[in-house]
Amino acid sequence: MNRSIALVMVFVGAACGDDASSSSDAGGDGPNLGGDGNQMTGNGPTLGGCPVLPDNHVFNTKIDQLPVDPNSAAYISTIGGSVKLHLDLGQTVDQSQADFYGIPYNVAAMSAATWPTVAYTSPDPGMNWNPKPESDCADASHTIVSPCDTIAQPKFPIMANPLVEGGISTASNHMPYGDHHILILDTDSCLLWETYHSYYVSNAWQIFGSAVWDMRSNKLRTPDWSSADAAGFPILPLLLKEEEASSGTIKHALRFTINTPKLRNVYTWPATHVANDATDPAFPPYGQLFRLKASYQIPANYNVQSKAILTAMKEYGMYIADGGSDMYITGAASANWMDSTFSEVQSVAASNFEAVDLTPFKQRAGWSATSAAVPSP
Repeated sequence: MNRSIALVMVFVGAACGDDASSSSDAGGDGPNLGGDGNQMTGNGPTLGGCPVLPDNHVFNTKIDQLPVDPNSAAYISTIGGSVKLHLDLGQTVDQSQADFYGIPYNVAAMSAATWPTVAYTSPDPGMNWNPKPESDCADASHTIVSPCDTIAQPKFPIMANPLVEGGISTASNHMPYGDHHILILDTDSCLLWETYHSYYVSNAWQIFGSAVWDMRSNKLRTPDWSSADAAGFPILPLLLKEEEASSGTIKHALRFTINTPKLRNVYTWPATHVANDATDPAFPPYGQLFRLKASYQIPANYNVQSKAILTAMKEYGMYIADGGSDMYITGAASANWMDSTFSEVQSVAASNFEAVDLTPFKQRAGWSATSAAVPSP
């Protein structure tokens, strides 16, 4: 098996510059401080010369000392305590293959790129809402426009032949259904561009939702807005990546799914959106954080990837980001994923997890419901 390929499309990389305009309030307050109080010490996760959100973003903050959520037992019962983790990623990196699993991402310098016009449309009868009022895009000058319903020809920095979840589909009827996310980190501006339900039809992109994130900012989506994810989260910062796991240290939380009918019709910070009607209080809300219990002993004979993944689940936790299969951990495909990583991580049952109560963070001076920043104690 080829152990030298990781599924990331990397173009020309550069440190964060100013080639794309943004209405974000990040940057400009000193070398280690973003515009909305973001900590930029350089100790957090990075990619392509960009921070992957500020160091004090809740996704990059350890939560292992926080209390257990009072509804934890009910939430685990709803999910099913015997349900085991599943790594929703693969070792095949050719997106034309049927066993291409996971969500890939593109790292590119977009200042010289062609920004095609995209259409927010789908012939799928299940896509029966208007995504533009909750989407971000760009105009002809590459300035971010939000929401997208104010512009006639929305543009998005999609390069030729991007990596797409499930591969590039040219099906004019958008069938079979697929999320078909596209994730693009622009290394010129450190902006993250993400799309949902993306199909390439008649040499043009048709999408059904999009969001732009400044990787130097803690700013959340507008309340009740979706993103390319049901909970209103960015996808890339929570994605499980082989390079991080192989290094032995993952410095951020992960994302996972549970069956949509098991999710409640409320969201909890830092989420901003729901996509379900259930009201049972035993059902977890969108954005609920879980962690691997401290009592779970990571076997000493597990490989470096498995240890890193399970340790991150203890220290940073994992957030319900979308509906899907129970306990599916989303990651990017790589030929460097070890075979044993799958069997080791997937041996852990949901009963070894607990819901986390983020109230202590929210009680700190300076906390804001519109920011993912965790204020200092």
